[in-house]
Amino acid sequence: MSNRKGLQALKDRSEQRRKLLAKQFGVTDADNLSKVLNTRDDAEEKSKKDRGGPSDSAKRSSTGSVPSAKKGPAEAVSSSSPTPPGKEGKKEEEQVYTEEVYEGSQTFLKGTQSANPHNDYCQHFVNTGQRPQNFIRDVGMGDRFEEYPKLKELIRLKDELIASTNSPPMYLKCDFDTFDVGELSAQFDVIYIDPPLEEFRHRPGVVANQKFFSWDEILRLDIPAVAAHRSFLFMWAGSTADGLHHGRQCLREWGFRRCEDICWIKTNATKPGSISLEHGAVLQRTKEHCLMGIKGTVRRSTDGDFIHANVDLDVIITEEPEQGNLDKPEEIFHIMEHFCLGRRRLHIFGQDHNVRPG
Repeated sequence: MSNRKGLQALKDRSEQRRKLLAKQFGVTDADNLSKVLNTRDDAEEKSKKDRGGPSDSAKRSSTGSVPSAKKGPAEAVSSSSPTPPGKEGKKEEEQVYTEEVYEGSQTFLKGTQSANPHNDYCQHFVNTGQRPQNFIRDVGMGDRFEEYPKLKELIRLKDELIASTNSPPMYLKCDFDTFDVGELSAQFDVIYIDPPLEEFRHRPGVVANQKFFSWDEILRLDIPAVAAHRSFLFMWAGSTADGLHHGRQCLREWGFRRCEDICWIKTNATKPGSISLEHGAVLQRTKEHCLMGIKGTVRRSTDGDFIHANVDLDVIITEEPEQGNLDKPEEIFHIMEHFCLGRRRLHIFGQDHNVRPG
């Protein structure tokens, strides 16, 4: 019964995609998509008919059971006469078929350089402002594992275990200019750092009077005093190469080894065409990096009580927040909780709205 439901769900989703595609290309019915999206065989068949040459269907009928008409004397002479030298190349040149290019959709410019504009997402971004990552399917946590029932069940069980074993949230409001992190007198299995970096100051809509931290100030945080002998650190490093360099330097100074780089790719499906060029940027920046570091010796084969590897991805695809909002995606919390089974977690530079159990 479950297999029938799963198959029906896949059919419904496929039908929905076909309807969206038909709407995009201006087709009244999804069943007429084949008339718009011509294949290479259809293009060749049409070019043969335009030149008056025999089509594939005519060839098949000539080789079938229906006898062909008898040739006349003139036809026999012309068919048996040899081809003059130098004309074979011309005939081969005439036999070159040109693939038909679809130009009926106003979604794409007529001057597109792509032979198949249906998949030219770069040109589509130029025309409409829709980023290519907007068209990646099943990126949400709810439908990501629909086709992998065992992994979906594993994630459900892990979420139930985390919810039942998490301790109530505890928080301390402090000023990191005067507060020493070592005064917490505790060690944690997972340390999550979401610093308000200096590069965020120049983003559109960001309140300029809030406190931003330089990498030198972040490096002065006494992270080794609160890190357990085997622990993990997740730290956002911004969207620039300079941030990645300083982030890796902080990991080395604090005694961590960089093991992963989680990339947050931002979509703009709800507000296409919005352009937010950052200060000093050459290209539109649509991603941020979160560095993951490990301290101590942790092995997947022997430390199954502490880590659970290969459960989540190193890519997060979510909608870009509103201008001025520096919040990170909630999925980063799920990645940390699914990966490390340790219950002692510390969030530095947290805010009131992202206080969570555990």
